[in-house]
Amino acid sequence: MKKYFIFLLLTLSFFIYGCRQREVQTYDVRIVIYEIGEDNYLKPVEAVTKFKGSLEETCTNYIIDHLKKGGFIDNKIKLKSIKKESGIVYIRLNREIGDMYKDSNLALYSIVNTITEVPMVEKVVIRTNKGEYTYNRNRSVLKRDKNLNPSQVLKKQMDFEKEGDFFSAYLLMSDEASNNFRKSYDDYYKEMMEVYSLGFTNQEFRVGEYNIEGNIAKVKVTFFAPEGDVNLQFKCVNIDGVWMVDWLTSQTNL
Repeated sequence: MKKYFIFLLLTLSFFIYGCRQREVQTYDVRIVIYEIGEDNYLKPVEAVTKFKGSLEETCTNYIIDHLKKGGFIDNKIKLKSIKKESGIVYIRLNREIGDMYKDSNLALYSIVNTITEVPMVEKVVIRTNKGEYTYNRNRSVLKRDKNLNPSQVLKKQMDFEKEGDFFSAYLLMSDEASNNFRKSYDDYYKEMMEVYSLGFTNQEFRVGEYNIEGNIAKVKVTFFAPEGDVNLQFKCVNIDGVWMVDWLTSQTNL
């Protein structure tokens, strides 16, 4: 009788735990995936999906399914396991994705760039039955405007936020993995929705001159308020020849 009672308790515990696990997986999360464009570049796309396990696992499962539906990878490719350790995501696939050594393998980098869109992911290690391969984020397969100076990219990013186009604004933020202030797109979107709803993005501003030291630029921004103008300094960072807005936003009063 005692054993039967313990068995019932264990069964109930597993049932409750399973229900809680299913509840955790039901909420929506916004992610950035990199799909293959017709111009031989990867195109960032906003997607909404169900959170499962971790943000890294959610993104990996979504992009693999997305590539299968588009006919870019074999339908038999499956994610067997995934884990993250010290900024590196290890994924095991049941088979390889084309030439695993080729920089122009867009299907491969569609997966790698989608995973490295998650903050604090510096590298992706893909393991198959044929070997182990290590990848960094490949920005050469992304179309980015190298002609914008720090003031121009900051103004463009702030204009997008003012218009409520948070996806376009997010894409102009630094994608440097080592930046501790970097947010996931989902966190950024939720934060900006709150800010936008309170009307904080409606404030008029002017982006002024900038100062460059190495790969860092400090940009002056003047906000116009009824009680008087406020001058702040923002940072931009140069990543692979492209100026992007740093995640640590307004720095100091001028």
